[in-house]
Amino acid sequence: MTTKVNGAAYPGVWVERQVAFVKLTFNTDISAIPAADLFELGTTTPVSLNTVADSTFGIVESAIVLALKTVETRSTVLAISTYDATTFSIDVMLGNAEGWFAPLTDGVIVSALPVGAATAMITTAGSSATDAVGTLVSVNPSFVTVSVNYVYMDGSMPSATGANGALSSGPGSTSGAYPMNSPTGTPGFYPAAAHN
Repeated sequence: MTTKVNGAAYPGVWVERQVAFVKLTFNTDISAIPAADLFELGTTTPVSLNTVADSTFGIVESAIVLALKTVETRSTVLAISTYDATTFSIDVMLGNAEGWFAPLTDGVIVSALPVGAATAMITTAGSSATDAVGTLVSVNPSFVTVSVNYVYMDGSMPSATGANGALSSGPGSTSGAYPMNSPTGTPGFYPAAAHN
């Protein structure tokens, strides 16, 4: 936990628990999904030409929500940044549950994980009256994927790696694999305390 002394701020996060930072990077701009990858809500009927839809914030079961649900299977989400349409990413602060781990070299937790059947909201109306602005539509389940990697809070949120000192070895990633019959398994890598 970071402390504040005599009103002076020091780098860190003011929460009463160990935290980790991850970056969720989508393979495409989920704020502007084209008609070719959209269906009428709950069907496999393509939307009309020129339709564009957003699957970020404020939409139930959006691509961001589905990606966060995956992250939440092994940790608690404490904070989420705004969506960056240039890098197709969001930064997320997690309670540092040791359910996620990464290789020491690149900090990548998972790559190109399918998001699934997300919902989006039309932001540019299509050629059909049914595809009006504000209408909910379904996203092609195979269109959006997300990659998750550790980052650390230093002003630019770079990838966390062993080389830059942001990851350190922690409890096992695979049960009973190393050493032989070990209850903790092969060591995994987690954010180093100094970079949380």
